Amino acid sequence: MDFSIPPYLPAEVQERLNEMINDYKEENLTKKGYEIKRKRLLEKNSHIGTPSIKEKKSVSNIRKNTIRIPGRNQSLSSTMNISKYAGTIPDNVSMASSSRSHRDTGSDPASSIYKVTTVNSTPNGVSPLKRHGRNYSTQLSLASFDPLAENSVYNPMIPLLQRDDIIKTDLTTKYKDYNIRSLSLPQILRGRFEVLGNENALITVDAKGKENFISWDKLYLRAEKVAHEMTKKKLYKNEKVILWYNKDEIIEFSVALLGCFIAGMVAIPASFEAYTLGEIMEIIKLTSSKFILISNECHKQVNNLYSTNNNTKIKLLKNDFFDTVTFLKTDDLGTYSKAKKGAPTFDTPYIAYIEFTRTPLGRLSGVMIKHETLLSQFKVLSEILDSRAMPDWKKVDIIKPYNVKHRLTSVNKRNLSRFTVMNTLDPTRSTGLIFGVLFNIFTGNLLISVNDQLINKPGGYENLINKYRADILLNDQLQLKQVVINYLENPEIIMAERKKTRIDFSCIKCCLTSCTTIDTDVTEMVVHKWLKNLGCIDAPLVYSPILSLLDFGGIIISTKDQLGGLENFPIHEPKLRLHDELFINREKLKENIIEASIPAMINSSSSFKDYLKVETFGFPIPNTLLCVVNPDNATLVPDLTVGEIWVSSIDLANEFFQLDKINAFVFNARLNFVKMQSYVSKNNSTSESLLRNAPEEKLETIMNLCPPETQFMRTKLMGFVFNGKVFILSLIEDMFLQNKLVRLSNWAHTSDTSKSRKDSNQHLNRMSSISPSIADSGNRSVISSPNHPKRSSDKRVVQTYYLQQISETLVRTVNTVYEVAAFELNHHKEEHFLVMVIESSLAKKKIASSELDPSNVVTVYKPDKVLEKKMNDLIDQLYRILWIFHKIKPMCMLVVPKGTLPRRYCSLEIANSTVEKKFISGELEAKFIKFQMDNIILDYIPHSSYYNESIFSEHLSKLRQLCVEEANTTNKVITLQDSGIDYRDISYDSRERKRKLTDFASIMDVLEWRIPTLKNKAAFSELGESFHSSSKMSDMMSLRSISWSNFEVIVASFLKKIVSSKTPLKSEDRIVILADNNIDYVAIVMACFYCNFVVIPLPPLSEENLEKDLVYLTEIIKTYKVKRIFIDMKVHTLLDTSPNNKIFKKYKHMMPKITLISKIKRKQGLSIKIFKKILSDTYHYKPGKKTLTVPRLVWISREFSSTKDIHVTMNHSTLMNACKVLKETLQLSADSSIFSLCSHTKGLGFILSSLIGIYVGSMTTLFSHDMVMANPKYFLMEVQNKNVRDLFLTLDSFTTLMDKASKLVNNVSRSNTNATRHHNKTSKKTSQTQISTIRGDMFRNVKNIMIPFIGRPEFNKIESILLSSQSIFVKRTQINYIYQHHFNPIISLHSYLDVPPVDFFADPTSLREGMVKEAAPGFQGLRLQDSGVVPVCTNVSIVNPETLLPCYEGEIGEIWCCSEANVFNYTISRDGKLVRDELISQQFKSRMTKGADNGLTYLRTGDLGFIRTVEITNSNGDLVRLNLLYVLGRINETIELLGLTHFVSDLERTVYAAHNNIKNCIISKAGGLLVCLIRCRPKCSELYANIAALVVSELLNRNGVIVDLCTFVKPNGPGSYVVDGEWKKNRSLIMNHWFSQKLLVETQFGVNYGENISMYLLSDFNKDTVN
Repeated sequence: MDFSIPPYLPAEVQERLNEMINDYKEENLTKKGYEIKRKRLLEKNSHIGTPSIKEKKSVSNIRKNTIRIPGRNQSLSSTMNISKYAGTIPDNVSMASSSRSHRDTGSDPASSIYKVTTVNSTPNGVSPLKRHGRNYSTQLSLASFDPLAENSVYNPMIPLLQRDDIIKTDLTTKYKDYNIRSLSLPQILRGRFEVLGNENALITVDAKGKENFISWDKLYLRAEKVAHEMTKKKLYKNEKVILWYNKDEIIEFSVALLGCFIAGMVAIPASFEAYTLGEIMEIIKLTSSKFILISNECHKQVNNLYSTNNNTKIKLLKNDFFDTVTFLKTDDLGTYSKAKKGAPTFDTPYIAYIEFTRTPLGRLSGVMIKHETLLSQFKVLSEILDSRAMPDWKKVDIIKPYNVKHRLTSVNKRNLSRFTVMNTLDPTRSTGLIFGVLFNIFTGNLLISVNDQLINKPGGYENLINKYRADILLNDQLQLKQVVINYLENPEIIMAERKKTRIDFSCIKCCLTSCTTIDTDVTEMVVHKWLKNLGCIDAPLVYSPILSLLDFGGIIISTKDQLGGLENFPIHEPKLRLHDELFINREKLKENIIEASIPAMINSSSSFKDYLKVETFGFPIPNTLLCVVNPDNATLVPDLTVGEIWVSSIDLANEFFQLDKINAFVFNARLNFVKMQSYVSKNNSTSESLLRNAPEEKLETIMNLCPPETQFMRTKLMGFVFNGKVFILSLIEDMFLQNKLVRLSNWAHTSDTSKSRKDSNQHLNRMSSISPSIADSGNRSVISSPNHPKRSSDKRVVQTYYLQQISETLVRTVNTVYEVAAFELNHHKEEHFLVMVIESSLAKKKIASSELDPSNVVTVYKPDKVLEKKMNDLIDQLYRILWIFHKIKPMCMLVVPKGTLPRRYCSLEIANSTVEKKFISGELEAKFIKFQMDNIILDYIPHSSYYNESIFSEHLSKLRQLCVEEANTTNKVITLQDSGIDYRDISYDSRERKRKLTDFASIMDVLEWRIPTLKNKAAFSELGESFHSSSKMSDMMSLRSISWSNFEVIVASFLKKIVSSKTPLKSEDRIVILADNNIDYVAIVMACFYCNFVVIPLPPLSEENLEKDLVYLTEIIKTYKVKRIFIDMKVHTLLDTSPNNKIFKKYKHMMPKITLISKIKRKQGLSIKIFKKILSDTYHYKPGKKTLTVPRLVWISREFSSTKDIHVTMNHSTLMNACKVLKETLQLSADSSIFSLCSHTKGLGFILSSLIGIYVGSMTTLFSHDMVMANPKYFLMEVQNKNVRDLFLTLDSFTTLMDKASKLVNNVSRSNTNATRHHNKTSKKTSQTQISTIRGDMFRNVKNIMIPFIGRPEFNKIESILLSSQSIFVKRTQINYIYQHHFNPIISLHSYLDVPPVDFFADPTSLREGMVKEAAPGFQGLRLQDSGVVPVCTNVSIVNPETLLPCYEGEIGEIWCCSEANVFNYTISRDGKLVRDELISQQFKSRMTKGADNGLTYLRTGDLGFIRTVEITNSNGDLVRLNLLYVLGRINETIELLGLTHFVSDLERTVYAAHNNIKNCIISKAGGLLVCLIRCRPKCSELYANIAALVVSELLNRNGVIVDLCTFVKPNGPGSYVVDGEWKKNRSLIMNHWFSQKLLVETQFGVNYGENISMYLLSDFNKDTVN
């Protein structure tokens, strides 16, 4: 958060900023509200203190630490402030943008170093968790009143007060003993039992039309029986009891519920129809319920649950969770006859029942419904129904007496006639329970409960109403809508029924329809096309929507009544006082302003486009205080303004079960009078003097009527009050914000409203001030608020939209659309990207696998072109309709099958927030998706003004360096990025100090000097042969070590075998060594060096991929014309074992002679000197050839597909230089213990295995990688017990070691715990166990764990490993990265710096532009870690790859390396031949451009990075200065989009984070399109469209790019594409296979049309801007 106050602002504005800051800190203002108001205030005063463009002084004089590119257009900003001088300013003039979007979370908006992009760049400002959690009140940011706007006058609405005096506290005027204050439902039920006896209380009609009924006496006596059974179980009062019944089992449910009331228990309804098994278990946990009342049918369901994974039966009742729970089946309990004797006394609990509803995000929240609340709701509804009685009604008084038997006179016959109430709502929950079952007991009428499936059949509802002559209907709006649609579409069914039995609706007296928003089309259909047509009298009065709060237990807060008491309600338009409908201006509504129009009402058919028809619920229920509030700051909205409806009443639900914080927020909300008082005080400076006191007096009146301590309930409903009536527009979760869009001449869209050719202010102006004409509302035809100020003409205007209006438009105009969900992506606050999800009949549900015809299963991507065309046409039509009627452009639309979107709790309405949640989690099974990106490209995509230029072009490079030079005016020397060099010409032996190891020409010379010098000292060690063959390794195994003299014997034995071979070899013959990492391997390498062979070491063949390895081996043999293959026993055993030998036979004829080195006899007395002469005679070099230029070794790496065919060659000189660099850098000596485990056939692993021990004169311990990975215990024991300073481990090896070491330590810990219980162990055994025990500090002696990376270090993986293996003690300073390259195994390393890797949070925006800038505090930048410093004899420079000039500090460039560790040469294997590439050859001998040439010849790495000088404190407390190298990634793995450079690794990281099912992905640019190839886990193909939308969204949000094509590759399985290793290592291979259509594509989605279209849109847009 930015709380800074610019000093150049006037004192008044600074004071306003201070007030806003205080309001935010006191939680009177949300974060979003604060940021919006701060921005408006600063923009309004942006002209103050802004430097003139014509001033020819450097920007550093205007703003400290700010550098701008001279002559650079700052391009497109989020507020669209584009300078008309762009591109015309001379180079010596600096430009500073006057405004900047706060979308740049990676950099502080006030201190940008340099910009070539739009200021709408997209770093990672918000964590995924925070983004996925949506705060709905702060999402609104209602602009209902802006105290900073011109002529702002705050005139709050007056709350609608209670009408308490019109409701009697009891009904003693009707029945003497009917005192509601002392009543309880069990008492009333007892009275009904006594008075009504065997009359029917309840009739149920199930889905098949079958009737069940129960009389009042049976209902009461069975409830008493249930209560008696619970008493026998010795349950405590107020104990929570689960009621597990389906909605068809309403009789059993009613019996159980009333039994709980009688027994004093708290009921909790639950069933599989409403909740999942997990939710029911959660409810039981939350409420600590130990008793469940259940029906026989539900008990069967519980006993017959089957797993969805393997279709096995779940024995739920035998589960440990339900062991402590008692089930009681109530169907066959019978009646409790003893209850007939005498009237019992009922101890009614405070809480009647707890109903668990779902929050918008799906969380369970238990609404505690009190008996007092129920009775109050019953009392109010009965009074409302009685108030609506007509003179012709034959039945009056909805409440029937329960304790007095009146004489059946002509007068009270009318009073005693019972009403028939027909309920189609769920009678076990919410409104259906309160006003169905319980209200019926309270009133004593007959309830007909109908299964909702029955009324969905054409004519079903009509026949039932006619059959039972229903007086009152209780239903849902969407239920009723479907009934009417069925009636209108199938009138012949009704007419046929009318011929049999005349259907007559004259019996209907009231139709109570539960809903939260009124669909005026439904009202029109129900009243005029259904009720009237079927004979209902006074249909407009009969139909009565009720505003029920389903999330709060189904209580009602508003419906139409004739109770009166309206004297204190405001009248906005007397002419509309008796009207329940309004026509309001659509454009004003987008600004949350209500402007009603009488002419529009008169001409309703022609005003549809400009005016919205809304209908009222009526007045608030009499005992309720209601107001309309801005949820952002809890202030009353100005009159005739949209806000959240808050209600206050002691008779409403006021508590969630065990959710104290939410209770305080939802039920104990209070108005912010302090904020409202500050608004009123500002009126004095803007309003006329005569009117200054009016708002103050009004606010004082409001405070008297509604004291500050008044507590309100937030209803989550957005609406307004007009003439005292309540109008609801939507739920908070169903509204969204959108930037107002303008369509350009090229049909693209932008939120820059200044582009409109119309007057940009005509839709923004509000009524300016109070005038006499407004007071005279009787003469007006347009009614609007008098206190909405004029807003300054911002270039971006945010408007409010309501889902119901959008949904009504689409459903009404497109017959294949049934439901719509819409929500904003939770990106940066100014973007408001909209996603729509459409339920359509065109999308079909997935066919179950059991129904599939195997012959029709598609294995290759074959799109259904007919369906795709229909879907495309549908979406295009929807986009057109949305633009015509609402002027909005969703970013994307998804199409799902009909009926698949989640519904709200206890309703048929779409649960919009749940749809959003499912979308964010990637769970929507969408069948189609389409995107519209034109306005996003123009307004929000970062881009350079120089679309066609690389960031490394000479032009942009000069501009950048000019900025850097201006920023360094105080420094005399511009700093270039150069590591410096620590050159070591000579390296001395650690034993013989005067002996120069650099004097030796080859490693064989060093070996011949070591053998007589060290003779009997240990040279190498490995696991003995016996241990290799044993199946169980002993805990006390030891190494097999050999001395230098014994090693000479082995080498000499191998030489003897070579020279005496019957198929002799010649010098420079190529030989392949296939051997594990052991002594024989090192010896055969040395023997081949002596024979001047070209050695090609390869890793042992893998049993898992034997055939692939053999194919590759034959390719190597063919390419290099290999003459001999040396193998060890491990490879020999593999090839000789069935069935591997059959595979080997297929390729054996393509191979040369194979020699098994493990069986060569070692003869004592043999020495290398014996063979000196024959070696010099037979294996000498060809005459005239320089020995130093002959390659002696070939390193082949198959890790990356891009370099697997580029083979590295080494000669003796480069090998000796590499040994020198490693020895001097790591300070290796004869006392060092060399451990060799990984990569023994190439690079640094080869040097550690075969060379460095000989070079240094220390012992080398060789470990088999496969054996250690399978069982690392012995290796870890050696590391733990020996003084090993340096370990070289690949990331995969380190991961496996840490994981298995952690398990070993945990196992030892558990065994030690068990051992302490037995004291009879001998001390000797105990000590032996301690010696051989793996401890958590096994790496305590290791100072340097080297992990190599080719490119950017993957520190996230390492941190994850350390986090998951916390039982292993490894300090962060022990783990050091090595930056390797294919042509240099050790360019830089972090070893022995005595500091942990240094984090650097780079501003991603600057990085895309080629600049290195640290992210500002409080902003999340791109996290990087250094790759250390260069080793000895190495110089690294950062060079511009295009201009070949050194980069200034603060720029990124290519890493150039001049080092003695660079490899000798390379060869390329292509089509069985060895070739070279001129570009790669030039890579080895690169020099900087003349003028910058320092005389050094460099290796161009092709990697981008930068050098950063840091001062950091080491572990000793000393301040050290380091030139750290940061590697960003390869140049060929970057993507240039719109003049900016993006690293694909960053983009792919975003893709992986988008969804858990994404297993592999590659992003690449192909043919001008940005392509994303994705492979997901199996069985998620239905989610592809949703995943594609998430990928597009996340790339846009985090990286500011739009992917053009999203392709899903078939997951691993039969016929699918399989690649060895990770996709990122096989990037080129996979892309080639995609181009050649070898990849099996399951589906793909087009998103955008490529970079060229974006460039066209932007160029056209900017051209228009300049003109």
